[in-house]
Amino acid sequence: MKIQCIGNNVFICRTRQLKILFNCSLETKTLNKQQQEQQQQETRSDLSFILSRYFSEQGKRATDTQYSSVTSAINNCDEQTVFRIPDFRLIDIHTIDLVVIANSECMLGLPYLTEYMGYKGKIIATEPTIEFAKQRMEELVIYHSQNISYIDPGSSRYLTQLLPSSSIPEGWRSIYTLRDIESCIEKIQPVRYNESLLLFSTLRLVAHSSGYCLGSANWLLETSFKKIVFLSTTSNFNHLHPAPFDQTVLADADAVIVADVVEPSSNHISFDRAMTKLLAHTARTLRSNHNVLIASPSMNILFDLIGMIQTYLKSIGGKEIGPDRHDIPMYVVSPIADKSLKYANICGEWMNLDRQSLLYEPHMPLPHGQLMKTGALKVIPSLDSTVKPEIREPCIVFAGDPTCIHKGSIVWFMNQWKSSKDNTCLTIVPEAPITDEIKPRDCEMTCVHTPLDTRLKLEDIPSILRVKQPLKDTRYLLIPKMKGADLVKEELSNDLKTKVYIYTIGDIIHIDLKREWEEITVSEKLAKSIIPTHRQVNGHHVSLYAPINGILNVYNNNLELHPDMSNLRDNGQALRIQVELNTIIQQFKQNSIPIEIKSSQDGEITIELPSDLDSRVHIRQDSVTIVSDDERVRSLLKSIFIN
Repeated sequence: MKIQCIGNNVFICRTRQLKILFNCSLETKTLNKQQQEQQQQETRSDLSFILSRYFSEQGKRATDTQYSSVTSAINNCDEQTVFRIPDFRLIDIHTIDLVVIANSECMLGLPYLTEYMGYKGKIIATEPTIEFAKQRMEELVIYHSQNISYIDPGSSRYLTQLLPSSSIPEGWRSIYTLRDIESCIEKIQPVRYNESLLLFSTLRLVAHSSGYCLGSANWLLETSFKKIVFLSTTSNFNHLHPAPFDQTVLADADAVIVADVVEPSSNHISFDRAMTKLLAHTARTLRSNHNVLIASPSMNILFDLIGMIQTYLKSIGGKEIGPDRHDIPMYVVSPIADKSLKYANICGEWMNLDRQSLLYEPHMPLPHGQLMKTGALKVIPSLDSTVKPEIREPCIVFAGDPTCIHKGSIVWFMNQWKSSKDNTCLTIVPEAPITDEIKPRDCEMTCVHTPLDTRLKLEDIPSILRVKQPLKDTRYLLIPKMKGADLVKEELSNDLKTKVYIYTIGDIIHIDLKREWEEITVSEKLAKSIIPTHRQVNGHHVSLYAPINGILNVYNNNLELHPDMSNLRDNGQALRIQVELNTIIQQFKQNSIPIEIKSSQDGEITIELPSDLDSRVHIRQDSVTIVSDDERVRSLLKSIFIN
């Protein structure tokens, strides 16, 4: 088996002549106006120099025309956002047999694969993963398609004509379209947790809850009696709304591929500390009658955050979340917020047991459902309409695309509330703090980064993998190269049956799983020729056994045993010849016949009987020959060898 890492949390697995892609994530990059102007000036001089040396005047004019049109497209907006999927240049897309998705965040690049790169194979994901990914894709299109949507997203090189390769490598594209999303989603097969899928006759695939978000999964791939586990984005916080991390997926695993874990850092803030900090800032800001802006996605952690803030404000007294004038209102500003919040509350079976129990009561599993019903929580699809939305202050607002802070409504609210430093902006995505470069000019708002990261830490992996029973076979563990990876490898080095590999993007790791058994099927024709024989053991237990002789055919990874036509006799029936040497010796002992066994270089075995019997038996790969002049001896030998 070969494992190739082609991106962050993206792998190609090659096993049993199958090629499986795990995840297809999307990378985002934003260029502000000042950077573009500087880079374009540098690139223009470099491009002119190259053209003057290597191109004809006619070719130069054609290239300049293309350059000008793309430059005009880029300059039409203040800030451009471009997108990139993992590098598939060295991989033939048409050879990929299956795509498996771990969670909605790992699926955002899939439309490029299916609509622009020609992938036609199977795609598998859980039901909530498909729906939330679709909503997130639609949000990306709404935020980013207006700028450069008419530049073909199938082109991955258009920006490299303008910008230095050091700042913008190849592979960046504009966002896909809503039609691409619809077409892509139709190609995905939904599955449920613990649903066993048999694919390509030899591959069994099972999704287990990873505890990270609704529908997030760790995948178990079983083939040739070997288990391979892809431990993707995983959370061990069982008190949050998703179904808890199902650790049974690791039982008897022969290989575990770990991805998207938190790197150990002295600056790392635990989830509980970050949540306490966020709640404290929220309460202090509201107590001073000012506003709280939280840069948050419209799904996942938001479903817990709303309830936690509501509970905390109620516990400390003072103003609470509610629809009345003396209460604090909540707003979620996003074009997909209404669908996301409502869909989450019908996914009770994908939540933890406490939430699931609410399905049998007249309560919604998540608290935001009741808040929306009473009007304490309102959804604002867009701030671009001519009618300004009515926002009652002080309030709490969840807004924006946290992976691209300048898009969406975050900047709009920061401009509205920038005059007072008592207004607070909180960012909760670990990789997306608000810096001074992003803040609007003269913005006095207090910006605080409280990263709510629920993912597993790298140092948690050894404790999760420890089992009470000793491993039967060698287990292979693949972990990403990061700070602390060597310590994890050293910690597990005492376990002689665990081999640890540290990988980076681009690495190809060969794992020898030493398959000892293969599952085969017996053809109908051969099955009809099998005649079981009764055998009594210790006078009580009766077994049925039958020797099988045939030719193994391999087709589409399916192993099937067919009759060996070369061994058929004149009557068309195959003689079943028992040539197991130990059994033969036992038969001779039971008949009190001493024998001498000889073997030749060509594999022939000769059994010599005593000289007074003047008989011998030649055992070859496909036949048994009895040589004897005595009819009684020949009959006895036939009874030993032929059933």
